[in-house]
Amino acid sequence: MKKLCSALCLVLLFTLLLSPASLAAGSNTDTLAHWDIKIAVPDGATAVLEGSSYYIYADEEGYIPYVMLTAYKRGSARSFLDEFTDYMRTQYGDLRVTLTPAPVIVGDKVGYEIDYSYSISGYTASDRRIAVAENGWVYLFCAKEVPELGLTVGDMLEQVVADCVFLSGGTEPDAGPELADAYLYCVQGGMPKYWLDLSGQASDDAILHCWFRSSDPTFYERTYTLDLASAERTADGFVFHKITDDFGFDRSDWFKELSFRMEDGYLVLEVVRDERTLAGGSEDNVLTGEYWMEPMGVVCVDPADKVYQEGELPKLALRPLEDGPYTAEELGQLARVCYFTGTGFYAPHAEAVEKADGSFMIHLFEIVDTDGVLHTATSAWYTVDAFGEGVNDITGEPVSLIPAPPA
Repeated sequence: MKKLCSALCLVLLFTLLLSPASLAAGSNTDTLAHWDIKIAVPDGATAVLEGSSYYIYADEEGYIPYVMLTAYKRGSARSFLDEFTDYMRTQYGDLRVTLTPAPVIVGDKVGYEIDYSYSISGYTASDRRIAVAENGWVYLFCAKEVPELGLTVGDMLEQVVADCVFLSGGTEPDAGPELADAYLYCVQGGMPKYWLDLSGQASDDAILHCWFRSSDPTFYERTYTLDLASAERTADGFVFHKITDDFGFDRSDWFKELSFRMEDGYLVLEVVRDERTLAGGSEDNVLTGEYWMEPMGVVCVDPADKVYQEGELPKLALRPLEDGPYTAEELGQLARVCYFTGTGFYAPHAEAVEKADGSFMIHLFEIVDTDGVLHTATSAWYTVDAFGEGVNDITGEPVSLIPAPPA
């Protein structure tokens, strides 16, 4: 009898501490129009919208365990979880992250799962979260449980995620993402850092070009071949499991994850190294991160009749998907990318000035310190029109900053 009374007191205690202030009955499905989602409520469960959260109770209404949904106006599920974890640390002093953000597929939904644990009134609460990005929202599903008291939801969290319907239309996993030929990521100052080549001109695989700063301080390039045949297809991208470097060595174990997904017309490259490993020798060379890459075109600039040796790649150049006219700033950046992909050197500075006749004069240069004296070292001078066509002022030869698309 004492044990039964103690158990009832514990349930009452958790109810007071953890349940919403008011209760309401749910139905088999609920449409949450302000979040653009329809939720299916599992048989035997009870649902209630309370404040900014939607609760589905697995047992008795108002009690742990439950599944909860909260929606946030965000674009990226993965980056949101880092922000959310910082918030959770302010709420629970003994918060532990028991599962770091990891890709998860539930039904036709693709998202990220993170798991927490923390203590409440001497008991350990288990808090599993699945974040799914759709239609400009991040939908955060949570299963709140106290396993040591037998308060668990089973697979109800997965049921709710799998059965929910996004009102503006969900993803179609069989169709796959619509991709451009290539995607380019530039860091602050416009420096190219990653170029993902999906054109098929280099090989049947995806080629990831990575540029790193060396100590001189020029840049050097490394390429990684991402094997599409062994890649895991997701609703909006791929997770790569076989990765080789430009010497042909298998580097798959260098990565906890290397994947991409499509969001808002961008390709988001996500790289998680096994540890905070440097690719070169400076803090700028850390690979781990999430990179929003702009769609580009790819043009093969090698002679069409060249015979390539095994392992040799054709010389490729990037072009914007949209034709000009371009602004002075855009032409300056296009000139840097064009010069870089052609020579392997990235000019730290570009100055583009529109002239009275409507042409643009572009100066690519770096500032060099020679025995304490600063001077300008020129890489190139171009005079071009608003479409990037013109002349190399140093050599006198014609120049096209935007390679022509293939015939």
